Amino acid sequence: MRVAPLLFGIFFAFATCILVTVGLALIFPGSAFEAIWRLYEARRATLMPYREWLGPAFLVLAAVMVVAFWGNLTRAEWGRALAIGIFAGNGIGDVGQLFMGHVLEGLVGIAFAGVLLFWLTRPQTKALYA
Repeated sequence: MRVAPLLFGIFFAFATCILVTVGLALIFPGSAFEAIWRLYEARRATLMPYREWLGPAFLVLAAVMVVAFWGNLTRAEWGRALAIGIFAGNGIGDVGQLFMGHVLEGLVGIAFAGVLLFWLTRPQTKALYA
């Protein structure tokens, strides 16, 4: 499974693209970036009232994903640690989804984050990183 750090890197590259597009859609409503909302139209209504601070926050998070992309692509131990932090934070956010009434979305997210955290914390996985 030596390809796993590369797969995490690709995942973080994809996440970067999504976060940049959502951040720019929030900062520039009515722009071509609005196409992102076709993926999940209900999120636009939820996020738009907070666009002044969420737009830049998404761009900052995108920068974190770029760093995670690089750390995993180069198989750096700090890249694995950053991935653990990102997926732990994501899992906590998914617990919040449960309280917002998005039970299925929350449970799927928690399960996904849990599996990835379990895998990332195994000694065999740690050995894949420098």
